[in-house]
Amino acid sequence: MKKCLLCLLVLCLPLTGCRYAGVLPYGREIEDMELIRTLGVDEAPAGVVITASGGDQEETRVVEGEADTISAAVLALQGGGDSYLYFGHVTQLLVGEGLAAQGVGPTLDYALRDVEMRLETTLYLVRGRAGAAIQEAAEEGSATERLEALAADAGLTAASMPRTAKDVLADLDRQGASFLPAVTGDGGLSAAGYGILKGDALAGWAQGDAALGVNLIFGKVDADVITVTAGDTTAALRVVGAKTDVRPRWDGGRLSGLDVTCRVEANIAEGAPMPHEATLAALTRALEKLEEGRMEQALALAASLDADYLALRPAAALAAPWRKSVLLGEQGLAGLELTARAEVTIQRSYHADG
Repeated sequence: MKKCLLCLLVLCLPLTGCRYAGVLPYGREIEDMELIRTLGVDEAPAGVVITASGGDQEETRVVEGEADTISAAVLALQGGGDSYLYFGHVTQLLVGEGLAAQGVGPTLDYALRDVEMRLETTLYLVRGRAGAAIQEAAEEGSATERLEALAADAGLTAASMPRTAKDVLADLDRQGASFLPAVTGDGGLSAAGYGILKGDALAGWAQGDAALGVNLIFGKVDADVITVTAGDTTAALRVVGAKTDVRPRWDGGRLSGLDVTCRVEANIAEGAPMPHEATLAALTRALEKLEEGRMEQALALAASLDADYLALRPAAALAAPWRKSVLLGEQGLAGLELTARAEVTIQRSYHADG
């Protein structure tokens, strides 16, 4: 009987408001808390330096802490002000370029294990130091506001793709490589392509057409507008959809290459109406060539780094599940020939002649 009463007492402890051996944190009044929305992490002599910023206050306050681990640095921040800093609302986690070169594993582990952090937190790689970028952004608003605007515009510019801690952890576990959206290290925090991770360390950058090729391969082309010329005709084409198929190529029983085909749908956004099939076919070929070039740059980066950040092997395994063990047996791309092909369909939705 006494044993049953003891078990009941232990189960009821979380309901009493008391803290017992770290089961629950102390309860706090909302007015005594400051909600942190953006967290930056950089390398430091002692280990790491973190920079924390809110996004809902009238005046953005930025605080910094340094320690040998992120958890210790966060704890050190709690004694620096009157308010308790709450990290359960962090929506953006910025990693500085220097720390990324050393490895983002500890940062991802913190996002995975800390009781207040969430795996849905969006990750960014800063070209430079994350702390400096957050500090500069706070002078005219906040890093939170700027990055929220960037995420909202991502579908309109086809220049960036949001990635969460969960996405990157899954990639690294599955294919040993991943990518993060990169932003400039100034207060503008503008899109700057992608940083490529091999293992958990920064290995290279996808910029310009290579970054657009990444978006194309992943089908993130909601409103990419491209101007193409065929003969005497110039037209602005709006890419409205893309779907990629990866097929393995075999030499006997050996995997020799991966063929990446992207089926692209586009509409005529501007230019003279195109009633003639020959003109439309010429525009189609011109867009195919341009899109293939973007894909080739993204693939060339994967080959040169021997990093399957585009998840080509897992995609090929879906196409040939009976050879799954071979396709997923290695994480790299060394020795494989990667080919790109774009198949474009241009819809003629509007004609001035009815």
